Amino acid sequence: MILVHLSGHLKDFTGRKRTVEVPGSSAGSVITLVQYLNKQFPGIQDRIFDEQDHTRTYVNIFVNGEDIRSGARENTTLKEGDKVHILPSVAGG
Repeated sequence: MILVHLSGHLKDFTGRKRTVEVPGSSAGSVITLVQYLNKQFPGIQDRIFDEQDHTRTYVNIFVNGEDIRSGARENTTLKEGDKVHILPSVAGG
């Protein structure tokens, strides 16, 4: 299982669930993970990725505490037991 932690408006897609378990076999990379989530929670992919399947600038994704932007980005490989945090940026004043 891969544990996906969601925050902000993304919980609106999951019935307010903050954590979703995804079978490891369904998520070979971050992009396939988000595609899997979109099948379970239609519309969530559009909030995470843009039209070219790149992470939106205001969304941060961490795999086991590491920002995916410092590595393979959306192609970051996932494995059984990984923890993924998807965090929309918060702004305000």
